[in-house]
Amino acid sequence: MRITAVFKAVTRNWLRSRSGLFFSFLFPVIFLLLFGSIFSTAPGAISLSVQNNDLSGGVATPISQGLIAAINSTKVVVVVSPILGPSDNATTFIQQQAGSFGGNPRLLIIPQGFATNITKGQPSRLTYISSPADSLGAQVGGVIGSVSDAFSLQVAGAHKVIEVSQVSSSVRPLNFIDYYMPGLIAAFMMTNGVIGLTNVASEFKRSRLIKRLSATPLTKLEWVLGNVLSQALLAVLLAATMIILGIVIYHTTVIINVYTVATLIVGAVLFSGIGMTLAGLVSDPEAASGLGNAIAFPMMFLSGTFWQIEIMPSYLQAAARVLPLTYFADGLRASMILNNAGAALTDMAICAAFAVVFVSIGAWATRWKEA
Repeated sequence: MRITAVFKAVTRNWLRSRSGLFFSFLFPVIFLLLFGSIFSTAPGAISLSVQNNDLSGGVATPISQGLIAAINSTKVVVVVSPILGPSDNATTFIQQQAGSFGGNPRLLIIPQGFATNITKGQPSRLTYISSPADSLGAQVGGVIGSVSDAFSLQVAGAHKVIEVSQVSSSVRPLNFIDYYMPGLIAAFMMTNGVIGLTNVASEFKRSRLIKRLSATPLTKLEWVLGNVLSQALLAVLLAATMIILGIVIYHTTVIINVYTVATLIVGAVLFSGIGMTLAGLVSDPEAASGLGNAIAFPMMFLSGTFWQIEIMPSYLQAAARVLPLTYFADGLRASMILNNAGAALTDMAICAAFAVVFVSIGAWATRWKEA
């Protein structure tokens, strides 16, 4: 029957297509394993620093210690050591904890007289400080609020006497979209470079254009750099488009400065270099395309672009720390949200080192005689 013949031909063609096999089987399996590993178990405890100013005779009061123990008992939030005292400067501590990579420290401040007010049934206000770039900040604030309510009812009877004031470590007002904008930009610039350029370069092999280049004075490095710069330009234009749409439609307040622009350019070159490396290492165009997808999509979700690395299992956190997209996304957040030049420069330097490595490998792996 003709239907049987069509069925056999189409099925045979599909089985020969590595891209078809990837998107039909490997792609769903990768996503299942990836999301299963992240969400099948309870997330790791979220760290919280505490400054306990409620001392009596130089020692923390039992009630303030009881509140800290109650927060620890949730198993969701863990109070890290050491506990800060009245002599410690909260602002300096937050800056130090952020470090060179622009981390997201969280600090709960227990005021002096906390225990006295609680025992008298008078209101006492806790201050919780978190970074605007911290997607888990609100979750930790909710845990502190719930624990405080339960703790005040236990200590002071049926009267809620503990209030929690949540404060941003940034003096700049931020929208919810501001946190996600850098991650979205980083993710799609990465896919454009890794998947897009891999496909384009592979098509050049299929058309035998690369083989004909061997008869020209063009060097392999010049060929790679030309492709990388072209794709990098497209990636930066994509980022600019997303930023403009975010400002016009969602009124995002991200900061566009020299560090943001420099990070975007370095990141675009980096992921374009990865694309050229994959195209150079794999001779079969369809295999190169499948490999690009297999690398790009897991990296997109493991690098903290859509959620923080902290919620993932420890072995996935370790894997995320060697992925270039992690530092690209962190660098964009440092410049676009936190306006932290030091952290942005550190992440940008790491991305630049990755870029040099992958562009060099791409030039080495390119073979004129192939295809």
